[in-house]
Amino acid sequence: MISMQANVSVLSGVQYKSFQTTGQATNQAMSKKNISNHSIKKEIFQFSSQIKADTGQNLSDQNAIFHFNQLNKGDKALLVYNGTPISELSFDEANELIGTDGYFGIAKTSQRIIDFVIKGAGDDIDRLKAGREGVLRGFAAAEKAWGGSLPGICCQTIDQTIKALDDRIAELGGNITDITA
Repeated sequence: MISMQANVSVLSGVQYKSFQTTGQATNQAMSKKNISNHSIKKEIFQFSSQIKADTGQNLSDQNAIFHFNQLNKGDKALLVYNGTPISELSFDEANELIGTDGYFGIAKTSQRIIDFVIKGAGDDIDRLKAGREGVLRGFAAAEKAWGGSLPGICCQTIDQTIKALDDRIAELGGNITDITA
């Protein structure tokens, strides 16, 4: 990367000296350099952002596997879906469960939490706010029990849940800005 920048700088200097007498040529050369530098910086930034996102997801996945593997056989056996222990599900079955339309996917899990809070609170704004705070406290407790940040699917689920609860509070005329977690 450094040698590429040095080459661009040397080339730009040569172009600048060569076209110094005509301001238009100089401006065009400098404009091309700025566009080129901007394009390179943009690509580097995008690449860096993607690497950070991928790394974060990989670390989250590894953390999930590590914590699951720390469970003893009895605890793993208690994690059951439709009579089958989670640890015995195939990769495809497990992926389907957390997929877009899966039972443990973001939309369905979020909706179960939303329904629980709304059914318990009814149209009482204060109870809805208390339910919202309870959801946030539960999420924080889950993170603490997990030993760090929960996987991305959990964060997306909580975000969707909180947004829906905030929308319901606003629908009923409540002010979501005075809610404390």
